[in-house]
Amino acid sequence: MPHVLLVSQDRDSCDLYKEWFTRTANLHTTCMSTISQATRVLGHHAADVVLIDVTTFEHWKDCASFGLLEGAPPVVVLTGWVAADGRFRRRAFDAGCAAFVAKPCHPRVLVTVLRRVLDGERFISMA
Repeated sequence: MPHVLLVSQDRDSCDLYKEWFTRTANLHTTCMSTISQATRVLGHHAADVVLIDVTTFEHWKDCASFGLLEGAPPVVVLTGWVAADGRFRRRAFDAGCAAFVAKPCHPRVLVTVLRRVLDGERFISMA
């Protein structure tokens, strides 16, 4: 079963996605509230993909540092930070992220994106 490491400070979102991914997509999901926790967990447990819920501007720096780590699994960015000029999407891809997903987003769409990333696809944009 593929393993998703979800990084989000929103506990309700973590619970919702974890339940949805397990029940409908056979994806094992572990939730962490910070990038530093996620980095420590990856030191001991492998993940196939990382889903980062970018909720504040500070999280962009975290996302960039995580997405460029050598040997890190592919990163999917989930964010409400969307601009018509695409600057946040470019920021995610420049940081080495595999996919950019705009909120609001149905969990079914996230599952589709995660599956595509797990299949090796990159530069996926759902904005």
